[in-house]
Amino acid sequence: MKAGKLKAGADVCIDNIKAGNVYLVIIAEDASPSTIEKFKYITDECNTEMILFGQKDELSAAIGKDNKVIFAITDEGFSKRILELVKELKGANN
Repeated sequence: MKAGKLKAGADVCIDNIKAGNVYLVIIAEDASPSTIEKFKYITDECNTEMILFGQKDELSAAIGKDNKVIFAITDEGFSKRILELVKELKGANN
């Protein structure tokens, strides 16, 4: 997060999505259905890719924060690599 390539939390993510600064939104699979729907609408409107992945406790711990379910990636290369890794993980679990 120090490099500014990852944003966490609903409000900051919404601001960055609407500003056109986000390449990928990651939402924890255990986020509330209303949160998922809200971000699906916002990302569709702004032509931003969104995926559901992981659990909020795991994702929050990975970035040293508590109780975060929404993450926005603001670097194109970083977002592409994350998508590749997620696809590999999901493929390995099938």
